[in-house]
Amino acid sequence: MRRDDREVGRYGAAMTDRAEALALDLLTRHDGAGAAKISLELVTTGMSEAAVFRATKKGVAPRYVKVAFDEAAPILRDEIARTQWLAGHGIAVPHVLRVADRNDGMAVLMAAIAGVPADVSPLSTPRLIAALAQAVKALHALPPATCPFDETLAARLGRAQAAVDAGAIDPGEFEPHNRDAAPADLLRRLRAAPPHEDIVVLHGDLTLGNIIVDADGVCALIDCGNAGRGDRYTDMALLHADIVAHRGKEAGAAFLAACGVKHWDAAKAQYFLDLYELF
Repeated sequence: MRRDDREVGRYGAAMTDRAEALALDLLTRHDGAGAAKISLELVTTGMSEAAVFRATKKGVAPRYVKVAFDEAAPILRDEIARTQWLAGHGIAVPHVLRVADRNDGMAVLMAAIAGVPADVSPLSTPRLIAALAQAVKALHALPPATCPFDETLAARLGRAQAAVDAGAIDPGEFEPHNRDAAPADLLRRLRAAPPHEDIVVLHGDLTLGNIIVDADGVCALIDCGNAGRGDRYTDMALLHADIVAHRGKEAGAAFLAACGVKHWDAAKAQYFLDLYELF
């Protein structure tokens, strides 16, 4: 297995070995004897206690294995459930091939998605904006009453509170306008003035990097662990800001227009961007 020293350093060599063993066990159960020809590469870490491997074998399309242990295992289990729910409702997401749910860890084998992350897509800005808007509209058109996963403000503020209480938020990672705010103070400000919610089915972490776009402009969503029913600005504020950062203000305006947004509530968008600081 080829390793990126930076990623191993973040995850820890001993934990990487443990994660690799579980990944190989899952691949063996899925591929049988053919698993011996698989090459595993640690490509990135996901949540703090999870690892992602790229599995390659001659003649087989690349696949990915995500592995988590201890307190991260139920988080990965929940991500799998949310991903499969979206898939069952017609949203393009990674196809789950096999799951290993054991006392000592959790692993999922997923098919690779054709394309590249939207933040590095070579598509022209008009084509990319059209593709992104189509994907967002399809997701937000799903009936929220049928979605069992809660991403409303009450749920997200509750998770933010748990993270703040655990000391898991680094204010050094905040955007400049929040850099002088303590996490607890930012959370109190957000709790004091929650906006009215417009509930849809959302992704919950909708950055350009979590959208895979192919050469034909077809989009798929990855890292769906925060998908559920919640305010549409949870997605719209984050993706709009990312589009502006990568493609400019005109592209951001074009995205809103393509999504049919007639009035953009900049104050509400900023609220959800500030809330994202705590995730």
